[in-house]
Amino acid sequence: EHLNSDILPSLPISHQVYTIPKRLRAFFRFDRKLYKHLYQAAWRAWADLIEDEFPGCQSGAVMALHSAGDLLNFHPHIHAIMLHGAADQGGAWQRLNSIQLEFLTRQFQHYVLEALLQAGLIDQDTVDNMLSWEHSGFHVFVGEPIGPQDPETRLFIARYLKKSPISLKRLELIDTGSQPIVRYHSAKNAAEYRDFEPLDFLALLSCYIPDTFEQTTRYFGTLSARTRGAKRIAYAACHPVQIEPKPKPSRSWAQCMKKIFEIDPLTCPKCSGKMIIRAFITDSSEIQRLTTHLGIIPWRAPPPFKHRSFDIAA
Repeated sequence: EHLNSDILPSLPISHQVYTIPKRLRAFFRFDRKLYKHLYQAAWRAWADLIEDEFPGCQSGAVMALHSAGDLLNFHPHIHAIMLHGAADQGGAWQRLNSIQLEFLTRQFQHYVLEALLQAGLIDQDTVDNMLSWEHSGFHVFVGEPIGPQDPETRLFIARYLKKSPISLKRLELIDTGSQPIVRYHSAKNAAEYRDFEPLDFLALLSCYIPDTFEQTTRYFGTLSARTRGAKRIAYAACHPVQIEPKPKPSRSWAQCMKKIFEIDPLTCPKCSGKMIIRAFITDSSEIQRLTTHLGIIPWRAPPPFKHRSFDIAA
């Protein structure tokens, strides 16, 4: 929602996906710092295409890293929202009428291989060998342009950029009597699944947890923070008297929980009336005193994971 209302301009955008071959994925699995090369390669490839179509113009992008495949296999790739066109020095918008997909894929491949070659992870023989493949393994998807008159689709794409690698609807815990099995079903075909031992499943999840302070969403071109900040400063200099509108207030925690979990935490469980928060109590001794007086436990462990059968039809 922040992207749609505050970042993305009222211009056509397109959803794009940048994928690398299996031969190169292992490098990224054990060194998350290498992900910067995927962002940069995708942006440089798109910037080259824009420069080829509209010399001297600049586009913009928001990119996010996705590293989990359909059945939680390690599959690092970049999802991006690109401005489907570019702006010239005077701010006039130039829209792309067609995409040279082969050129875009070839440039993305070139920049990824060049980065790994300079990092010393592959040699020139490996590069030459991969360039000789009939199918390189590099792939770029570019969706149809989405205009500002379609806010729901723009919101969906913006939300998908930060999609969680795990879907609880596809997760199943099977009690075998000795050690439970964690089963994860495919989103494309519910009859397909992958089984894990509990510790193996947790170990796999650790591959998808970002490092401390790691930014998994990045902004480029006209959508970068620096460019947007410079535009605000320039606008304020030209309109010193005009009062800028107040920023939209962020959604409260209760509204977010209601939207995500479909449960309103401020609805009274007894009368279904609307509750009002008077204060947050954080003092442990005060919490203990109140819970003792009310006859309730001060804390509890998370509820047990309910065993359920997976509905194939769903």
